[in-house]
Amino acid sequence: MLRLLCLMMALAGPAAAQTFPTVTADDLNGVSKTLPAGLPGDPTIVFIAYKRNQQVDVDSWVTMLGLDPERGAEYVELPVVGGMTKMMRGFVDNGMRSGITNTAARARTITLYEDASDINAPLGFEGREMIRVLVVKRDGTVLWSTSGPATVQGVAEVQSVYR
Repeated sequence: MLRLLCLMMALAGPAAAQTFPTVTADDLNGVSKTLPAGLPGDPTIVFIAYKRNQQVDVDSWVTMLGLDPERGAEYVELPVVGGMTKMMRGFVDNGMRSGITNTAARARTITLYEDASDINAPLGFEGREMIRVLVVKRDGTVLWSTSGPATVQGVAEVQSVYR
């Protein structure tokens, strides 16, 4: 059995590396950014959320990592709201802006009007049920990733990868 498993792993080859897709979008201050090259740090902690109620999970990471939008580790929040909502972009962005009054926090919130599958596929994720947390270099290399709310182990892993 062990030989069969080893043979199957050898035939499968190395695991595919995750690469962050290139997207252009505006932050909540209206500044256009092309990601990943336009990420604020190298690397940057990236939170991807798909639904409004997932902000709680993003906030769990921000709190446990002690992130501050005005200093410290670089991070961004990327709400993926779907390509069909592009026509309602002003309404969606204004709604988010009204809930985020700090301009530094607005600069870290970049709304992606893309289909979730276009963002997820290059990252090896499926679905929209859980947030994604990644550490990404400006060249698109994903150094680390996971899904879901913060855990003690996940926070320790981010801290060890983020330099």
